[in-house]
Amino acid sequence: MTMIPSLLFSETSLNEAITGAYYGALTDSFFLKMMMGWVVQLFFWAVAVAAVIQAGLAYVEGRRPDLGEILYTGGMRSLPMLAVYLLYAIATGIGFTLLLVPGIFLAVIWSMAMVAMVAEEPGVFGAFKRSAALTNGARWKILGILLLTVAIALIVNLLGGFVVLTAGLRPETQPAALPAQIVMSLLNTIVLTWTTTMFTALFVELREWKDGPDTDRLGDIFA
Repeated sequence: MTMIPSLLFSETSLNEAITGAYYGALTDSFFLKMMMGWVVQLFFWAVAVAAVIQAGLAYVEGRRPDLGEILYTGGMRSLPMLAVYLLYAIATGIGFTLLLVPGIFLAVIWSMAMVAMVAEEPGVFGAFKRSAALTNGARWKILGILLLTVAIALIVNLLGGFVVLTAGLRPETQPAALPAQIVMSLLNTIVLTWTTTMFTALFVELREWKDGPDTDRLGDIFA
């Protein structure tokens, strides 16, 4: 879901950026396209993440996720997910800018906020509160998982970006960058799906640890 918009946007932006840099002219329309493309990608990212979370929750509940349910949840939760993500990014960004430790602390205690938004719909600020409650007592382990996911995503993006820029370094060689962009978009999609699924499973484990197993699920199992 995020791959096609990302691919189309990156292809257009890369071509224009390389051409403009090569000839010494980047137009205002380029920066406008960059901003519009970022907004579109962010929206599809929120839909995709919410959809993957819903699929993971359905699997944990012991049922096969329905495509309509997944897409509906992704669409309906996209805007609250964006609000949670932007607040999370701003708060942790400020924490990392001022001092490293506050940024890490906020990243860990609020790491379950987006999953909580889809799973329980507690509201934007309620999702942060729920995440803080669930992560209490397990934050060192969550920190290790966060560092692992950040490292993997960073490696994928650095390697992919290097290959794409190298392949399309000059305007006359830009067509060679398209296969590299497809591969990079595919890898980013795989990393996004893996990361989201892992944090969804972690959310369920933390919830069962704090609140006990879901009685409705137990009833279905022993019915």
